[in-house]
Amino acid sequence: MLNRLWPLFLISTSLILLSSCSKSPDVRLSLCQDVTQELLSASGQLQWQAHKAIIKGYQDMEMALQFTTENEPDTSLQAACFYPYEEDEIGAETFETPTSAFATYPSKMRLNGQRVDTVLLAKTINIVMVKQGKAIIKHAVDKVEHASQTAIDKIKAEPSVK
Repeated sequence: MLNRLWPLFLISTSLILLSSCSKSPDVRLSLCQDVTQELLSASGQLQWQAHKAIIKGYQDMEMALQFTTENEPDTSLQAACFYPYEEDEIGAETFETPTSAFATYPSKMRLNGQRVDTVLLAKTINIVMVKQGKAIIKHAVDKVEHASQTAIDKIKAEPSVK
């Protein structure tokens, strides 16, 4: 019986892993938010109020964020991540998602008008990328475990054939 379900298990596991990598909000936005949260972790959870991608031709794209902190909910703060232009040729994806012509990680950042040190920014991006990677893997593992348990429950529920 397990031999019969093995291909189904492999297919469903593959689909689950692929769906865990599905399209989400722009990676530049989520990375900028996560880097901002990491840099301001002592301020508590951040509450995002607004964001805007500012594109000026071939210059760095600015991902501008406005937010408040858990510790100071009445004070509006700003962060800006700057992503270098990287597109060699303009294709359909660039027209559909203009931000796709820019790097996926920022080369510069400002918090409330103050430039973030480049070394600190690079270290923080590394920390955030590791956290994001672990979260994606955990999500995929949780889905595989759930699918496995569902398959086991179905096998146990089937009447035995002798």
